[in-house]
Amino acid sequence: MSRPHNGFLELSKPFIAAYKNKDTSVNKYISKDQIIYWYRRNLRTLNCDATDTTSGRPANNGSGNYFMGRPDGWETMDDDVYVVTFLTQPGTITVTSGGQVFTQQVPAGANLVTVPMGVGQQKFTLSRNGQVVLQDTSLMDISNVCPCGLYNFNPYVGTVPAGFSDPLGRDGMASLTIGLHVSTCAATPSLGTNPPVTVTVSATATITGPATTTSSPSNPTGPVTSQPASTTSTSQPAQPSSTPSTGRKFSSPFPLPQTKNTS
Repeated sequence: MSRPHNGFLELSKPFIAAYKNKDTSVNKYISKDQIIYWYRRNLRTLNCDATDTTSGRPANNGSGNYFMGRPDGWETMDDDVYVVTFLTQPGTITVTSGGQVFTQQVPAGANLVTVPMGVGQQKFTLSRNGQVVLQDTSLMDISNVCPCGLYNFNPYVGTVPAGFSDPLGRDGMASLTIGLHVSTCAATPSLGTNPPVTVTVSATATITGPATTTSSPSNPTGPVTSQPASTTSTSQPAQPSSTPSTGRKFSSPFPLPQTKNTS
């Protein structure tokens, strides 16, 4: 629960506009600074076998959408936070993921930045000339606890500035607790209720380079300790539909993880 995807609607707007006008760049359709980010709540190696409601339970999979425990392909997923920037002018993006802080110079237009996931708070900042332009802390931490005892590879999607709130009603929330193997999941909204986390800077990555543009938009993706990043790394920032700064290639700019039936 508590996995809004409204940010993907914001993400699609300039791409839809460019497509309709047969443009090969989305940049002229960006009229305001905006950050869209997404990530899974847990690192992929977090073991929830003891409490997941589908683990070790064979079932009819005629639909192809049922997985026992982790979804197929879970081991190929990247433990990354994905950040798309829509900027009217060049700026500096700072992403704090748990105890890791990453800073990147980003050109105007649409760009994709990826940073390693870290357990704890997720904070996103845009600054120019030393002044903060946009800043927000996500309502969902990356955690080393199985959410409601389940494997949940669904991404949390947020925006800066924050978008509208669209929580489930009481009846919808209550239905999500039926059949759970844990009693720690209450039928109440959970976003923004994370305990405070003290962030200790353990690494800083600075990545610079020009951006490229293509016209094909499409669809993002934990052990329990975060992996330390190298002190400084240099590569090219990526346009959402090109190669991310980590060097990994995606068949689409917004790689979404598989979800599964938890009933």
